[in-house]
Amino acid sequence: ILTSAIQTNCQKKANQWRWWSSEVISSLLPVFCAYLHLSKSLQLPADLQTAAHPLNCKCEGRTLSIACILFDHEFDTVLIMLIDLHAPSGMEHIDLWCCSCTLAPSQLLSTGLFACTPVTPSLTVDLWVLNLVRALFVHMSLNITAWCEALEAFL
Repeated sequence: ILTSAIQTNCQKKANQWRWWSSEVISSLLPVFCAYLHLSKSLQLPADLQTAAHPLNCKCEGRTLSIACILFDHEFDTVLIMLIDLHAPSGMEHIDLWCCSCTLAPSQLLSTGLFACTPVTPSLTVDLWVLNLVRALFVHMSLNITAWCEALEAFL
């Protein structure tokens, strides 16, 4: 029975990888390239205008409240915007309308935010933050346990 559960888990991961690599990433690539062009290769900050419901859309949809990890360009710091109503003042969230013709990950990426899930994201990360973390890991020493544990405890 344990072997069957392991095989099922492996199959689930393989299916998820196929879906991400063939469907999700390929659909987001043109949006990402367009954003790189508009932001002058991430030189301009993300535009967090909430997408309105398209006038010509007849789909049933809903509004998602999405937490954001953003780079504050004014102070050059990373901010965590939470959807928690009990969060300290100054915390915000993004309300995003999505339906079958206006998918959330594409809308978020077009504003410079990367959704953490491809269907109904509840968290998104600014591309500047992802670029910062990428650069950090490129230049970091091999002993990163303390940094990773601190980041995990913080998040």
